[in-house]
Amino acid sequence: MDFNLTADQKQLVAATRQYAEREIQPFAAKWDREEQIPRSQIQKYAAQGWLGMTLPEKYGGRGLPALDGILIIEEVARHCAVSGRIIVDHNFGVVGTILNFGTEDQRQRFLPPVCRGEKLVSIGMTEPEAGSALTDLTTTAHSDGVDFIINGEKRWITGAGEREWTLVYARFDDQPGPAGIGAILVDADRPGFTAGPRIPSLGVRGVREGVLKFNNVRVHKSNLIVPAGSGFGQLMSAYNGQRVAASAVALGIAQGAFDYALAYADQREQFGRRITAFQHTQFKLADMAIDIEAARLLVYRAAAGAEQTITDRHVSSMAKVYAAEMAIRVTNAAIQLLGAEGYGRHHPLERMYRDARAFTIAGGTAEMQRLGIAVKLLQRTIPQHN
Repeated sequence: MDFNLTADQKQLVAATRQYAEREIQPFAAKWDREEQIPRSQIQKYAAQGWLGMTLPEKYGGRGLPALDGILIIEEVARHCAVSGRIIVDHNFGVVGTILNFGTEDQRQRFLPPVCRGEKLVSIGMTEPEAGSALTDLTTTAHSDGVDFIINGEKRWITGAGEREWTLVYARFDDQPGPAGIGAILVDADRPGFTAGPRIPSLGVRGVREGVLKFNNVRVHKSNLIVPAGSGFGQLMSAYNGQRVAASAVALGIAQGAFDYALAYADQREQFGRRITAFQHTQFKLADMAIDIEAARLLVYRAAAGAEQTITDRHVSSMAKVYAAEMAIRVTNAAIQLLGAEGYGRHHPLERMYRDARAFTIAGGTAEMQRLGIAVKLLQRTIPQHN
């Protein structure tokens, strides 16, 4: 088992770092403060080849393996979690679902505009009463033979009101249970499709979280990506890749916080010497480094086993739980190393700490990931009700 990056991968990371230090890091605090990343900035990421980079070249992508995409996402997130999150959304999740389960016509229609940055995509999963319990969703899609008519409400949708396409998870023709759930791609300009209020969030503020409402929204059947039936399992398998990529954002945040805290601690003096001369500081730094590296191995393992952006659920869940909780620990420790300075907004650590907090919740809570891991270990389903 080779844990070393190839020469090409090292060059990929180096080029990404050079660009991020020049074009991303100087603006990360501004985007957080203004709670908005400009569309022109996202277009720059498309020009870099970062949107759809994991897609085949015939659809406008770069044909990079998932691990290479993860390396870029991690490096970008070291400087700006919001930017990393946007790149995640346009390489995994929705685009992975279309790539693996859509028709060739759908791949040709939907994927190239994403790669060019002309169309941005969201996942319309969560509802007011269906988050972790996704099979309880109530958004409906009824067919009239030509169109599907969608009614319902989605909540905590990343990019709500800012993106052109949303892959909406709905219950088709009132079929009960998981078998009734499928997914259809909805254009933002469809009559009856509206974005509700923005939901103010603790971190990752440059990406809008909000509400989507559907009032008799008509969508042609040619936009049905995953039909009901066996589709729920396909949707969840495609979302595993999204979880691994989100784990890479958490990893990048932690690495960025560690780098900043290490540099600061090694020049700060107390009691007449650098604080890195104190054994307690040395142990804290060592623990942070061990934590980051352990998470990196889990994330890279999950990505290395991906097939067309789809990763194994078990290793994906392990990577997400550990990386997300690790990022909270490391950013917290980084703030502590800076003391009162770490609490100030003039340092990036408070932003990194807020950003890190999202990942034990978004994309599947740590509790739900642990449940999935336990099911795998015990080789049986575990009812979570009386």
